[in-house]
Amino acid sequence: MNIYKIHRQLSLIALLPVLAWTLSGVMHPLMSNFKPKVNQRLSVNKEVKSTSQFDLSVDSILKMNHWEDIKSFRLVTIDSSIYYQFKREEGNIYINAKTGDKLKGGDIEYATYLAGLYSGEQSQKISDISVQNEFSNEYVKIARILPVYKVQYERMDGLRVFIDVNTDRMTYATNTIRSTFQRVFLWAHSWTFLDFNTTFRLLVLGFFITISFLAGVTGILVYTKYRKTYQRQQQSKVPWQRRLHRTLGIGLSFTLLLFALSAFMHMLPKYTALDKTSYASSYSFSQEDMIFDLDTMRGDWINYQPVIIDGINYYQFHFKEGRSVTKRYFHTVSGEELIKGDSIYAVQLAKQYSGLSSVKNITEVNKFANEYGFINKLLPVQKVQFEGEGNPRWYIDTATTYVGAIIEDKAAFSGFIFAYFHKYHMFDFLGKEARDTIMSLFALGNFLVSFLGLLMYINQKKAVKKRKKTKELVY
Repeated sequence: MNIYKIHRQLSLIALLPVLAWTLSGVMHPLMSNFKPKVNQRLSVNKEVKSTSQFDLSVDSILKMNHWEDIKSFRLVTIDSSIYYQFKREEGNIYINAKTGDKLKGGDIEYATYLAGLYSGEQSQKISDISVQNEFSNEYVKIARILPVYKVQYERMDGLRVFIDVNTDRMTYATNTIRSTFQRVFLWAHSWTFLDFNTTFRLLVLGFFITISFLAGVTGILVYTKYRKTYQRQQQSKVPWQRRLHRTLGIGLSFTLLLFALSAFMHMLPKYTALDKTSYASSYSFSQEDMIFDLDTMRGDWINYQPVIIDGINYYQFHFKEGRSVTKRYFHTVSGEELIKGDSIYAVQLAKQYSGLSSVKNITEVNKFANEYGFINKLLPVQKVQFEGEGNPRWYIDTATTYVGAIIEDKAAFSGFIFAYFHKYHMFDFLGKEARDTIMSLFALGNFLVSFLGLLMYINQKKAVKKRKKTKELVY
């Protein structure tokens, strides 16, 4: 069997997957145009606090409610009133810091309030509020946080926003058009219709990605082997589909190889990836642990919560410094500050989650870049790098105890390949629109190459059938 026949057979096997991948690849950048207009960068719950705003201390509220312990607490603002958001086994409980009154349906009320801030809509327009406990084709995994509240509005575009009441974040926002595009994209690009078995889906994807890669390689070999023959052909006698297929094919062949290779490498780490949303630090604090004189605290603090570091109780205070927020740690009894407390706390959490012990270094990350990109959502974080195979590094958000990312050398390399050769971040310096345009043109070009190949195959089958009929008439 010659190389041409091998190329044709491989291309026929990969035809439908490549058409689906490339067409959905063209569609993906368009989805950003359908994002609902919401206040995504809104600064929520970042007002400077003072003791004059509190009539009740934490320990006094525990006495009033006959609570022996709590898991944690922090401050939240709802309609200009300050509440303690207490975390207990039964869920979040909201207590007014001045009156001591419980807020009925506190999580729903706070989710409604936050959704209104982000969406700019009135609460009267809310058609439904529900808890989102798992990722879906609508609430995708890049949102990173579970559970959240899904708040849906009665609007022409079907706006729904997803709110995490524990971090004040809007984790995701979508509408009917964007959600539809998202579902189609995930179905055609990631083959979520096979999600009933992850292993099976990845095996099927891997098989067709490999076939696509080999089809591209054999296409290059066919062109190289028969290049001189093609040059001697009279162009007018060569069907336009074949001429265009050759020209676009050789011009875009390396982009197809890069798409396939980067997709394959990106897919492998996902198979063994840990669920980053499953990590959470769980402690409990008694009434005696919560006694603290807020009047001793100096500076523009905006929030505080209890933490345990090396078995000792501290308060993690958040201070406003210009546009940024810093975290400092104070002993709950003596008020003494723990120097480099955020780093120490991050190392403790990383060791607890990972089971690793030997820390190589720790650095604070305040912006998205390189291996810790925008997809990881959480900032600021502490990067805790351990010694050992793969140089594992854990990115810890000490304010929430969430894990921002877990990365090893192998995953970092595949992430780099995917970012630069699948999403073409090498063109970031041109701007997002230019990068998306280049990526879409490459995807569209490969779609046309595949479609032209299909037309050639159909025309060839028709020609063979016609010749057979002619022979039958002659005989």
